[in-house]
Amino acid sequence: MTVFNVRLGAWLGNPGPAGASVYRDSGPRFSAIPLIQEALGLATESRQYVYLSDGGHFENLGLYEMVHRRCRFIVLSDAGFDPNMTFEDLGNAVRKISIDLNVRIDFDALNIPPRKTPPLAGSYVAVAKIFYPEQGAPVGHLLYIKPSYRATEPASVRSYAEANPKFPHEPTTDQMFGESQFEAYRALGEYIMETIDGDANWEYLDIASFMQAVSGYQTRVK
Repeated sequence: MTVFNVRLGAWLGNPGPAGASVYRDSGPRFSAIPLIQEALGLATESRQYVYLSDGGHFENLGLYEMVHRRCRFIVLSDAGFDPNMTFEDLGNAVRKISIDLNVRIDFDALNIPPRKTPPLAGSYVAVAKIFYPEQGAPVGHLLYIKPSYRATEPASVRSYAEANPKFPHEPTTDQMFGESQFEAYRALGEYIMETIDGDANWEYLDIASFMQAVSGYQTRVK
């Protein structure tokens, strides 16, 4: 993949001291140099250019790096293709975090059902506790949001869903959303957030109080 440069990413100037003279450039002036460095295992954070990737080849949700940074409150939206709710991306992230970082993530439940006919009841979210290994480290909290369909959503969402049985798990290879398709996903996301956060008129002072309200929703739908 390195030799043929067939990855989803870009070579950009290092935002650290090593790239002070090039970070404003759109890319390397001579791209063969960083390409050869990577092929030989010499591409590090001390080089002028770094390769910025979406990380999908390693961990598709970005959870690994948030845990690596010891974040206490994490809100994670998983829009990956998962029609059978196997939670492959989530399982991959939790497993790598446990092995590499010695951090345990425990979910209360994963009661997010796949789309069926008729639709199944269940939650849009799951909540977990993050146990960091350092002595005295506070317990972290993870809110995991997963799109699903209940037939209780707004009319615009239900109309699109009835015409498209795979919604909201249409393949991610579809990169050209039409207007109706885009609006259905946007409206579903809005509905999910309005449903899980308690009182629609309440303004949360911080993410901790928001996640506490979501935990209350999760308890009601178990």
